[in-house]
Amino acid sequence: MVAYLKLIRWPNLVIIALVQYLIRFAIIESLSLPHVLNHGYFFLGVLCSISLAAGGYIINDLYDLEVDALNKPKRITIGKFIKESSAWNLYYASVIIAIGSAYLLAQEAQVEDLWMIAPLAAVILYLYAYDLKARPFLGNIIVAALSALPVFLVGVFDILPAANDENALQVSQTMQVIFAYSLFALGISFTREMIKDAEDKMGDKAAEYKTLALLLPVALFKLIIVILLFAHIVPLAYYSWDISTNDKFSSAYLVIFVVAPLIYLIYKSIMAHNAGDYKHISAALKLIMLTGILSMLIFTVSLKYF
Repeated sequence: MVAYLKLIRWPNLVIIALVQYLIRFAIIESLSLPHVLNHGYFFLGVLCSISLAAGGYIINDLYDLEVDALNKPKRITIGKFIKESSAWNLYYASVIIAIGSAYLLAQEAQVEDLWMIAPLAAVILYLYAYDLKARPFLGNIIVAALSALPVFLVGVFDILPAANDENALQVSQTMQVIFAYSLFALGISFTREMIKDAEDKMGDKAAEYKTLALLLPVALFKLIIVILLFAHIVPLAYYSWDISTNDKFSSAYLVIFVVAPLIYLIYKSIMAHNAGDYKHISAALKLIMLTGILSMLIFTVSLKYF
């Protein structure tokens, strides 16, 4: 059982579920925003998201056995604790659950065509594992976009279908907030994927991957990472300053738990020399992603009680 949980990256699945339920309870229900899904159908949406993610992790490991043997030998479960055939069966089951959940969800939300998002995402994840991850930039942006998808899907399935003439402005404003968090998740995930390429250079080189970490000189690659981090810091710092007069609580949270750590990572990126250094940066970016998403709870608390 432990091996299976390790295979599907259960901590990441917990984070996905946490983020989606955070949007539901900290924003939608706490602020009495219009929505169409009851708790049962919302759970189907969460199940769809975590099933897609689990399937993506499984298929990636299935096609990455040789590379992982060099980059992350301790992480390998397929072939050691789990039969390859069992991993394939679990992958198929995950995709079927995701598609089935998406279909039922789309029927309930009365946006029938949107169920196609699930099989489309599954196909993209398969192509990524089979081929696209070996290509510069494209693989990174695909993973980043799919990482941001769970945030955006809450708005698409639960909020947008509730729109009418009376609440159109409220729904539009809520979707702007959802889009902003999706964009944050996209940017942080893309930067993290770039960092992970640098962490995995040895195995990727042996597999003849064409990642930017391998194609670009080290100095240029680091410059791109610094620019990406700076591109997050500037708008977040400006927004923190802009709201500081009326919302000191949220402003302080953003500075301490999002902006300052990103500034720290600029220094760490410049000084990085080995896989261990890049692993530290990758883990820190994952934590910043979480603290950034958790800011929606901080904003809601501030709005209601301060």
